[in-house]
Amino acid sequence: MTALTTENLTALIAKRLSCLTKLRDLGCKQSDLVTAGAISDLLRLIAAKNQLFVMLQAVEQQLTPYHADEPENRQWESSEQRTHCATQVSASTQLLEEVMQLERDNEKKMVRRRDALAGQFQAAHATSAAHTAYRTQQQPWSESSSRAAAELRSNNGVITS
Repeated sequence: MTALTTENLTALIAKRLSCLTKLRDLGCKQSDLVTAGAISDLLRLIAAKNQLFVMLQAVEQQLTPYHADEPENRQWESSEQRTHCATQVSASTQLLEEVMQLERDNEKKMVRRRDALAGQFQAAHATSAAHTAYRTQQQPWSESSSRAAAELRSNNGVITS
């Protein structure tokens, strides 16, 4: 048997499960924040998720030596410990799939939100451009109208030009 202990393996699997559970929970919250458009909170949540992904990656690296180990050759303290560890591995696998699906769904939501905001910005820009063009067209007419009115006043109602 190698120096890899089943106690360490059990602890690493528990850490992995804990990270994945937190990532799933944050993924659900992320979906709500995207829907609400709460960008500041969303950025903080993504930073927290990033820390969890780093932790998960470290745990996965620590688990790498166990992949070469034959599970049947491991020395477990009890069959309950082995069963508990196997249950956690199964739960971790399911959670990983769930986290990955949440990430895909949240990415789609964020892209839709971004595209909707881009459309709103384009519409606002077009409205502003139209308003500016309208004002630009109105100003020369307004100035000539003002000159004509001033001329009428100064010539006692007779237009000379």
